[in-house]
Amino acid sequence: MKITTWGKLKFAIGAGVMVLLAGNVFSSNLLADDLSQGEIIKKTQEKYASLTSYSDEGKIVASLNGITITTTFTIKLARPNLYKIEWEQSNSASPSPDAKARAVWSAGEGDFLDMGRGVEKQTNQEMALASATGISGGAAATIPGTFFKLNWGNQFGWVAHAKQQPDEKVGDVDCYVFTNESKGRAKTLWIGKQDFLIHQVRNVTSAEAMKATMAEAAKNNPEVNANVPKPEPQGITSTETHTNIVVNQTIPAADFAR
Repeated sequence: MKITTWGKLKFAIGAGVMVLLAGNVFSSNLLADDLSQGEIIKKTQEKYASLTSYSDEGKIVASLNGITITTTFTIKLARPNLYKIEWEQSNSASPSPDAKARAVWSAGEGDFLDMGRGVEKQTNQEMALASATGISGGAAATIPGTFFKLNWGNQFGWVAHAKQQPDEKVGDVDCYVFTNESKGRAKTLWIGKQDFLIHQVRNVTSAEAMKATMAEAAKNNPEVNANVPKPEPQGITSTETHTNIVVNQTIPAADFAR
């Protein structure tokens, strides 16, 4: 009888512990999901500000006028001013990948950019990354701009006015999702619920917004635009995904040289 009673007691204690553990996990999840939009953004900003280094790899897929442009990239960043972003591009109209990778970098002795025309020294970090943004499909802007808190590349200026969407996964990562729409343009940001890092960004520009942009460009540059063919503008969708993210690990200085 004593053995039976002790066995029941052990079972009850074990069950009680499991309930407590489950309750702690459940409470923890509730706490994480109960964050306000402002708290999520604040935690994300604080996370990037706290990082000593960052590296990842990823892909940008952009669709424009029936052509799909794919950019694959790697990013290495370290404080105070070390960085290297390398990328290659291909497009559905000419599927063969570009044989030469482009890059923007600083190993601590100046800022350099190679867009396929040879290495060009840049005035400073912000100028180098800004110059590389378009040709890299945005890879030189999103994470570097946020990590270094640059005026033009930081991803959080617009999120205060964004609408929070239902949570989604990027790969295996559970994410908060925010979207801001204005004048035919929509930007969506996926932030990891556990690491508070950016895992995906999508930019969508409608055909109407493209038409307005082209009309404004024609108005401001009539002589240049007079000789440029004007196909019917279509919308643009660009999705930038970051994978294999590693933070706060020592990156040898040589890894930032090229």
